[in-house]
Amino acid sequence: MISKYCLVAIVSILASSSWAASQPQLTTAILVDKHTNSLHVTHYQDGEYKIIKTFHATLGQVKGDKQDEGDLKTPEGIYTFASKQTPPQLKAKFGLLAFYMNFPNTFDRLAGRTGSNIMLHATNEPDRLKKNYDSEGCIVVKNEEISEVQSYVRLGLTPILVFPQLTEEFMHPGKDLALRGFFESWVKAWEARSLDGYIDHYHSDFTAQGKTKTAWKNYKGGLNKRYASIEVRPESVHYYRHPKYSMITFTQNYRSKLKNGNWGYRSRGTKILYIAEEAGAPKIIAETYTNRMW
Repeated sequence: MISKYCLVAIVSILASSSWAASQPQLTTAILVDKHTNSLHVTHYQDGEYKIIKTFHATLGQVKGDKQDEGDLKTPEGIYTFASKQTPPQLKAKFGLLAFYMNFPNTFDRLAGRTGSNIMLHATNEPDRLKKNYDSEGCIVVKNEEISEVQSYVRLGLTPILVFPQLTEEFMHPGKDLALRGFFESWVKAWEARSLDGYIDHYHSDFTAQGKTKTAWKNYKGGLNKRYASIEVRPESVHYYRHPKYSMITFTQNYRSKLKNGNWGYRSRGTKILYIAEEAGAPKIIAETYTNRMW
């Protein structure tokens, strides 16, 4: 079952300079520790989180990881904020501001998890925040606190990681050499147009754009026949780890050159790769793409 896999989501943010010469980029991440009912706003720098602010968070009425619509549990994993809403469109009970999380994400859907409208929001009932567990699955903070959080959020990009218990090992995600090695190997195989080496990084249950692993190999093989060269060039790579799966963000500028010497396809946007272990090795099990960028 997918839920047993250790999964990694790799997000690529496209740009033009070489990944080997990339410069450190200050980004933010929000960490939620369900064990302590804490929400940490952090800077991600030099492969680790540096906590800026910490707030109390009220969570779902039922403890545990969300599985089904209406189970009143707060989901655990790595998400981004798909959109935000303010009054008068936002109901009064959600306070001054709400950020909608992208639950269920690709991994959740593969694992059969269901649900909707999971948010980080405030409340017009301050007494609710005296309780640790009082929401329908959302993460709730004070009005003045969510106003502070807002300045650190980029829709579709800023990650929010929800942990059953946040431990020290997850505070330094950029130090995971195995994860870094897998990522670099995947990039090199892609740029070398090594079809077998490239597809070897993919899970047997892989799916993307409606394609299975076999269909994906055929699709990429067709492109390799057209192109004389492919450049991926990721930079500003950031690693986010979680007990269930992890996410890597990196800046990438993709371009290909046709065999007649003309430039082929160029793209600039954000790609997300989900990676699950198969037979003890990391494998890409899904990927998505968005035009949003840092």
